[in-house]
Amino acid sequence: MIDSHMHTRFSGDSEADPLDMIKAARERGLDGVCFTDHLDLDYQEEPHLFDLDIEGYISYMADLKKRYETSDFKIYTGIELGLKSELAQKHHELLKEYSFDLVIGSVHVVNGRDPYYRSFYDGISAREAYRLYFDQVLSNIRSFDEYDTLGHLDYVARYGLKYFNEPLVLSEYKDQLEAIFKHLILHGKALEINTGSFRYGMKEPNPSYDILRLYYDLGGRDVTIGADAHSPQTVGDHFEEVLRRTGPYFRFFRKFRLDHPEYQN
Repeated sequence: MIDSHMHTRFSGDSEADPLDMIKAARERGLDGVCFTDHLDLDYQEEPHLFDLDIEGYISYMADLKKRYETSDFKIYTGIELGLKSELAQKHHELLKEYSFDLVIGSVHVVNGRDPYYRSFYDGISAREAYRLYFDQVLSNIRSFDEYDTLGHLDYVARYGLKYFNEPLVLSEYKDQLEAIFKHLILHGKALEINTGSFRYGMKEPNPSYDILRLYYDLGGRDVTIGADAHSPQTVGDHFEEVLRRTGPYFRFFRKFRLDHPEYQN
């Protein structure tokens, strides 16, 4: 099993040394790692926080792979793109220029604001925030198709729980989630199971088991799993528990781009 979502000092919100992340993954018995440092263009909350030195990042990770990958431990270089409909062309051009093993498409911003910050919720309820967020997810994935897996689908629920103590109840957003899942399935995309939620006091991954069950019932089978680790201490966090509950039902995505003929130039 590979932790396919992690951040290092190349991301604006992490100081982790990539080598320390590799060591942590080995200690936890993982089969490999996929680094997925942030690129959120035009991030208005803290401008340039999630800019990425792509050439430096790719060069560094290629050297790391050469030095530390073994036959039983794989090292991949991915990216987490902050999706926005208006950035679709820029993201398209970027992925034409640079090659990544895995592209996570994530939604961190709604109408220019990140649900991570308390100010996002000014004047709206948690329920209104959740609906706004899922509307944005659907709009973004309809505008851009070049990601491999949809990251932390209910990202907003982490902070709705923090600020409102109001969990996300599937029945209230089922119509939106069904539309998102049907789009993913139709276009051959995977859904990420993100265990970073546990660090926010949640008892289940993002998305929750109920939401994962809906994805399954609609025909979704392809998933990735990632801890969204920003430090070595959380690499592979809660994987054993989550895999025990989801492993029998899903195909864990291994179509890393540079290993797969359809992505070869």
